[in-house]
Amino acid sequence: MAQDYYETLGVQRGASADEIRKAYRKMAREHHPDVNPQRREEAEKQFKEIGEAYNVLSDEQKRARYDRYGAEGVSGGPGVDFSGAGGLGDLFEVFFGGAAGGGVGTRARQDLRRGSDIRADVRLTLEECWAGVSKDLRVPTLLTCKTCSGSGASPGSSPENCVQCAGAGRVREVRNTFFGQFVQEAPCPRCGGRGKMIANPCPTCRGQGRERREREVSIAIPPGVDEGDRVRVTGAGEDGQNGSPPGDLYCFISVEEHTNFQRRENDVLHVMNISYAQAALGDKMEVPTLEMNGENHVMAEITVPAGTQNGTPFRLSGKGFTTRGGYRGDQVCVARIVVPKKLTDRQRELLRELAEIENEQIEEHPRGFLDRLKDAFGLD
Repeated sequence: MAQDYYETLGVQRGASADEIRKAYRKMAREHHPDVNPQRREEAEKQFKEIGEAYNVLSDEQKRARYDRYGAEGVSGGPGVDFSGAGGLGDLFEVFFGGAAGGGVGTRARQDLRRGSDIRADVRLTLEECWAGVSKDLRVPTLLTCKTCSGSGASPGSSPENCVQCAGAGRVREVRNTFFGQFVQEAPCPRCGGRGKMIANPCPTCRGQGRERREREVSIAIPPGVDEGDRVRVTGAGEDGQNGSPPGDLYCFISVEEHTNFQRRENDVLHVMNISYAQAALGDKMEVPTLEMNGENHVMAEITVPAGTQNGTPFRLSGKGFTTRGGYRGDQVCVARIVVPKKLTDRQRELLRELAEIENEQIEEHPRGFLDRLKDAFGLD
């Protein structure tokens, strides 16, 4: 049974484009194979299904066909999609002999379809998503055969017009029915609708006019992209046949997890470790940002006021991700008070003096002042 794309993404059928995009990003993060190494095969299957669902529901035309006809409406099945070369035009030709416009020659030209679109997965670091980046890819695809230049014929020869359709690629057939006589037009059975016959096929592509090679593509990924976004490269898909235009390349973005930063929409979160003394007395801190200077992170200064509590946020304006409107989000640095696991004798002595000044009861063993300090802040 074909998958329900709405159920796959966990959204209602009336979900908005923004809801679908957010659901896809959430599902893609949860089921990415790199995040689920213990069940990689299952995760890869789910990740593929999620991508397929998003590919349909994020495209208005595909979604409309899916809503009306189901999975067959977007799989190219016969009799379900009236928006392309088939559909209503074919029906007019069957019952009215081409009354919808165009004869055999017009129909043959319509058979020159563009090459198929292809997909490439591009994995980025969080820093690359922040700044934007150029990537050079080698994408396996079908390209025009170098040996025959796309003709499909062996060097020194050329394709010849089909004798049955006279090069048109389509033939007409008269049918007698209860309603009368109808003319139906169909692809020529002898040449398969190409209009040409190849007596000596090219040894490289075996008469297909295309061969599988790698296309070198340079893509410019704009700043602010996120997990599940797509970058389209026009004309970088499969080459078309018989001189038809190529398809497009769609680069699906995935993002590596970062040890120091976490993205939240257009803001970026950073945990800022500070000592108990810095929290109590105040200090000036330098924290890394996602901006890079060569191989090093550009640092920013934050003033930590005296009496700062665990979990206090500090906001660096304009240090987040670029929005579609051209604005930047913020970097939010969350204070985390770190209690040392090992103390020198002098440090222990000073902390005991502090506890005595604050009139606290000291437990000699096993729970001391630092243990209760950890409890107060919920730290391990």
